[in-house]
Amino acid sequence: MRKLATLGLVATAIIYTSPAAAQDKPKPVPAEGTPAAPVDKPDMEIYGTLLPFFEYVGTSGATPLGTTSPAPNLVPSGAFTGINHSFRFRMTSGTSHFGFRGDLPIADDWLKLIWQIESPVPIDGEGPAFWASRNSHVGLTGLWGTLLYGNWDTPMKVLTATSVNPIKGGYVADMIPIIGTAGASTFSLNPDPILLAAWQLPVNRAGFFRHEVNTVQYWTPTIAGFSGRVMFAANEHRIAGVPEDGPRPLTQVAINPYLVSAYLGWDNEWLRLRGAYEYHRDYFGLGSLGGKGEGINTAHSKDAGVLGLAMLKINAKSDYMTRIVVTGDYLKYHTDDTTPTGVGQVTSLSRAAVYGLVQQHFKKFSVWVAGGHADEGNCSLRGQDCVTTGMSADYGTVGLLYSFTKDSGVYLIGYGLWNDIAARYSPFPILDSNHSSAPFLPNIGEISHGSDTRSVGLGFVHVFNVGIFGHSQPAPAAKPKEEPPPKPEAKEPPKGEAKEADKSAEPVETEEKQPAP
Repeated sequence: MRKLATLGLVATAIIYTSPAAAQDKPKPVPAEGTPAAPVDKPDMEIYGTLLPFFEYVGTSGATPLGTTSPAPNLVPSGAFTGINHSFRFRMTSGTSHFGFRGDLPIADDWLKLIWQIESPVPIDGEGPAFWASRNSHVGLTGLWGTLLYGNWDTPMKVLTATSVNPIKGGYVADMIPIIGTAGASTFSLNPDPILLAAWQLPVNRAGFFRHEVNTVQYWTPTIAGFSGRVMFAANEHRIAGVPEDGPRPLTQVAINPYLVSAYLGWDNEWLRLRGAYEYHRDYFGLGSLGGKGEGINTAHSKDAGVLGLAMLKINAKSDYMTRIVVTGDYLKYHTDDTTPTGVGQVTSLSRAAVYGLVQQHFKKFSVWVAGGHADEGNCSLRGQDCVTTGMSADYGTVGLLYSFTKDSGVYLIGYGLWNDIAARYSPFPILDSNHSSAPFLPNIGEISHGSDTRSVGLGFVHVFNVGIFGHSQPAPAAKPKEEPPPKPEAKEPPKGEAKEADKSAEPVETEEKQPAP
């Protein structure tokens, strides 16, 4: 592994989050004397995150043209271009989004209807923003757990979502350049196909931090710190009229694509342990990595990933908390190949990666250092040896965060990613490489083999959550109790004169307590 090194960093972010921003936070308790919101009424809120990031970024060290490839089965020598991306300023939107969500109580704590509609917000002004194309669902929840229908992040992706990043949101300098991907200028995420079409990039089938459509999910309740999720992405796009076995038309492939993902976790106030497994059937991820893809003689593929995470908090209840996170994954891609003359075709590829982060708090300040490594991996093919030499990568980030409140602050951040001679790991979005085929389309993004990415940047993040109606709205302030008027003080009559009470101004009980003459 090469030594990670990151130079000076400049960035700023502003964060604000209301107490109700997270779905799993308890509702605030109304003040004494405030009428409680009816529990049988629907609840609705608007929420969102704006996360623009402005950075100075570029690449250097691309493997020169004419270099002999150390891994010719996956990266032929002719693939090396030596092209670097000149340093430039750019803005990205991260996971900026806007949405509505709510619930409708049906049977006390046993049954409640829940819904959410979430859409991306390209605050940088580039990229489509399709309605309900982010986490959106309708379902039921209760003491028994939660059942959802819709499009949602896979459990393997959710496993790390709230456990790794020091900043609330997904951004270009988080862990996804190295975790959840096997490189080859692909990425962990699977952006909307229409967005990829606009970028003139193929659909990403190799990533394992996925947002899937046509899904059914079940989330268990938390019991003794244990919780879990399982998702099934339906095989809605199975090819019709083509048998899986036996004769089939020469132009048809009997693909049956679906996904299964699950995670199990255990949490307490100082330790979090989680593990996930994900299986892709007929996604043909190997075709995005230089191996055998979908074809007449490759009817099926089986891609699988395993991910683990451990997070430890030391002095969790103090102003000097230390947070240590370690996560790692193992990805394996396999394509069934029945080509009679398929000698030299890569049919399997696997690789492992690890990423760690240490964050130290000093009251309102916190600093962090993070780094990761993806190994060269292993591959197999028919008829000869398969080599993955030169396909590793290293990654590092450093940052400084000053918190105004628990949910707001400013931060300094920078990152670097170093590819070996035949590797093509990249932050997302990928830097522009070629002109598009049409003037109204964005440029085509691509990273050269062996190129190293370095960046410093300036960003903002703003998280908001506003109740529209129902119990998500802030309770009205309690009406103060009226104090009784003060009793007038009795005046002492002049010495020698008889006492005469002013009965019109003196309380009755005062008169009754007067001594008898």
